[in-house]
Amino acid sequence: MQPLVLLSSNLSLFIEINRHCNEQGWYISNMTDPRQTIELVNNGEVSGLIWDLSAAPLKKHKKELQILRENIEGPIIVISPKENHDERLTCYGLNIDTYLIEPVDYVELIARLKQLFWVYNKTQKNNLIDFEDSKKIKDRACVKCENLQIDFKQYIVTNNGVDLGLTPKEFSLLWYLMKHRGQVLSRDQLLEGVWGYDSIGSSRIIDIHISHLRDKLEKDPQNPQWIKTIRGFGYILDLSYPLVAEGN
Repeated sequence: MQPLVLLSSNLSLFIEINRHCNEQGWYISNMTDPRQTIELVNNGEVSGLIWDLSAAPLKKHKKELQILRENIEGPIIVISPKENHDERLTCYGLNIDTYLIEPVDYVELIARLKQLFWVYNKTQKNNLIDFEDSKKIKDRACVKCENLQIDFKQYIVTNNGVDLGLTPKEFSLLWYLMKHRGQVLSRDQLLEGVWGYDSIGSSRIIDIHISHLRDKLEKDPQNPQWIKTIRGFGYILDLSYPLVAEGN
């Protein structure tokens, strides 16, 4: 498991969370600065994030927390010094998994993390490429689509041999669009098909990931040729790009 990140300047919180996580064999990377936390996440995958709102208040660091949510494919838990209903709703609007109030029950925190890891692992397993979905690619190692090559052994996508550097979620999103190329897919359909859940207010994450995909895939992201927007409906991957299975 990749390390968890704990953002807090509270020494006692540091000590207790580290102790309880270490007992589970989980490594904790301790951070005190939100921007440095973003750099850490960008430079290497992490399993999840625990965010202490007393160290980094939501009003001041909402943007940073949103960026982290977009890039962490695991649980995010925030800890608040006191109950704040509006803050709680804002956090859930950002797709934060859990909002806890101090004093922290560390046994419950660990139990909640275990449950969230189970959910994320289950979702990721359900979203692995299922070769039974298409007889053309059954048991194949990769699929070509024009200049793109999708490698299912290494889970990378290359364009003319150049690795596009897709994240696991971007990989799954692109493949889902390819399997349904020529079909207009709503944000809710993409959310259900790729993320495996239907959550009110979460469709924004689709737009963000589509934007990231276009930046990596399109010659001109502002005038996309692969992934096109159908206003009022969703997105479509051009049917003119055929899939060709190759390799055993």
